Amino acid sequence: MVTAAQKLILKRRKLQKQRQKRQKVSSGNAVLKKSQTVAANELRWKPVEIPDTLDDYEGFYGLEEIDGVDVKMEDGQVKFVVKDEDKLLKEGEKPDNIDNQEEDAEDSENEENDNEQQQDESEGNEEEEEEFAENEKELKTNVFAALKEDLPEDVDLPEWSSLNLSASTLQGLQKLGFQKPTEIQKATIPLAVDGKDVIGKAITGSGKTLAYGIPILEKALSNKQEHLNGIIFTPTRELANQVMKHLQELFKYTPFHDKAVISLTGGLSIQKQERLLGYKPRVVVATPGRFLEILEKKTENAVQLASADILVCDEADRLLQDGHFDELGKILEILHNHRPKVQGHKFQSLVFSATFSQDLFGKLEKAKKHVFDSEQAIVKMLSKHLKFRSKPEYVDVNPTEIVAHSITEAMIPCGAQERDLMLYYFLTMFPGVTLVFANAIDSVKRLAPMLNNLGIPTVSLHSSMIQKQRLRSLERFKANSEKAIKEKKSSVLIASDVAARGLDIPGIHHVVHYHIPRTADTYIHRSGRTARAGREGVSVILCSPNEASGPLKQLRRTVANKEVDDLKTLPLEMDILDQLRERLDLSAKLAQAELSSQIVNKEKTWIEKAADDLGIEDLSDLEEDDFLKRDRKRKEGKQLTKQDAKSYRAQLKHLLSQPLRKSGRRSYIAGGLTNIADLLARGGDSNILGYDQKDALQVLKKKKK
Repeated sequence: MVTAAQKLILKRRKLQKQRQKRQKVSSGNAVLKKSQTVAANELRWKPVEIPDTLDDYEGFYGLEEIDGVDVKMEDGQVKFVVKDEDKLLKEGEKPDNIDNQEEDAEDSENEENDNEQQQDESEGNEEEEEEFAENEKELKTNVFAALKEDLPEDVDLPEWSSLNLSASTLQGLQKLGFQKPTEIQKATIPLAVDGKDVIGKAITGSGKTLAYGIPILEKALSNKQEHLNGIIFTPTRELANQVMKHLQELFKYTPFHDKAVISLTGGLSIQKQERLLGYKPRVVVATPGRFLEILEKKTENAVQLASADILVCDEADRLLQDGHFDELGKILEILHNHRPKVQGHKFQSLVFSATFSQDLFGKLEKAKKHVFDSEQAIVKMLSKHLKFRSKPEYVDVNPTEIVAHSITEAMIPCGAQERDLMLYYFLTMFPGVTLVFANAIDSVKRLAPMLNNLGIPTVSLHSSMIQKQRLRSLERFKANSEKAIKEKKSSVLIASDVAARGLDIPGIHHVVHYHIPRTADTYIHRSGRTARAGREGVSVILCSPNEASGPLKQLRRTVANKEVDDLKTLPLEMDILDQLRERLDLSAKLAQAELSSQIVNKEKTWIEKAADDLGIEDLSDLEEDDFLKRDRKRKEGKQLTKQDAKSYRAQLKHLLSQPLRKSGRRSYIAGGLTNIADLLARGGDSNILGYDQKDALQVLKKKKK
């Protein structure tokens, strides 16, 4: 079904093509009688196509070219000498539209017959110009109204329709598979659409992105002026990228262009991001650091961004936490100073998070029991940082729940030196998509190669990676996960807490805390990576005896949903655990040697470069103190010779080729009590002979009964 708005858009495009065709025919290949000297911004520059094979642009985005133009210097400035009229911009023409105009004109020319139709067109020029102007006016005034009126017949979302959303929003929600709103969406969207400031608190995975994304879209659809409608701040680049993609999917079903939603984050070209602002986006998703950098670079950037209608703080507790607020505070001050007076001094503010209690950020040894701050305390805390227009509406859809009830929490007791073994055991016994969190980047770097050596596809993600590496890791993990789900195997992402907040990676079955997190807030957000969008999941802590009586006890007092903590202990199969130990030892040695070699080579390269810069030819001339010498020898001592590494790999390959056996038995007495045929048959869908593959969630639920 073609809506009235779509008909108007198609009609406008057709008339534009006809007008461009006439302009091209009338001008022909006109040549200026005299050469003309012009500035760079008067020329018809064309964008340079960047080949797909070029991986690193080194900041060179938006390159443009022009040919058939001479260059000369005039009063110390570069000027361009033009003889061909086609090289100059027409009045009112924008450089960004040149390619599209030429393509449209060519298409129009191919569709029309040459002489006869050109004559017909010239005769009807005045009528068509009037019709074009009328349709342009009609399109500008009626496009949004038409979108509201023309609800497609196949949209059947009664629960969403009760929120009085526009037709294009409803169509997008249905296409994306959102059949009904979540509790936080139901409670906050009507308030936000009504223009009120909102503070929304809901457990992780409850749909907070659409809770603020839909009001921004509704504001854009109802606003005929072409300006920025929403700025969304997130604490991490990964979350910003995810929010942008989520909203871009929703904006596909609106009349806005494909640059309506953009992101401004560190780690990527600032030139490209500034250029994106030239497309006049409706939504900007940003991390505070890069946003402040762009804001301070040009006054026109500040003026454009200050025109926004709505400011959103996603994961607001982290954004506004002491020590993290400096950049955001400067941003808000600059935006308020450049804000047009006609729009009022204050923005509409939408603030969302899973946690707002300040006590959750304290170290676990200082944690309090069952921390639930009052509404007044939370509003007061946020009002210190944000300038609300009026008293904000506070919505808490889970007032007594900290960790989602759909997450089953468990622990695996282990010795301080047995974390690797327990992690390997869990991944072997319970295949699936698993996200493992570690407190230290060194642990992340060591665990990833160790698990890969054991045949478990593993990807790492940590804060010392550049942005492109992080995005590439996430894409690899998603691809591995799809394959693992089909084959009923494991796929693992080892991450530092850079991945703890906001990341919505579909289908994560388990979250494993390799180390107990330092704060309760971190535990809540880590665990929230599973059991998203109404699903169930498992959160497992690897815990030593010392931690159980200290940090773990404090953590449970803070986040347990009940007075009697129901943290379960995952049962262990000791015979299988013993068989895994030898494999793990070999893999750990290989991983440690690989990591040590990388560190030593990196340091050696740095020393050689420094010596070359200083003009030192013989490195033996460099003095090395005792501490540095001991440190170097310690690292070199962890390396393996090529022969040793080859030997270890051969041993590991042999062990991995042997199936694990329930009870560890390698032979069975003929005619004995054990039916070997039945044993083989029962182990058909498992990587352990004689063991029925189980799901961690089912095991823990059964244990609860």
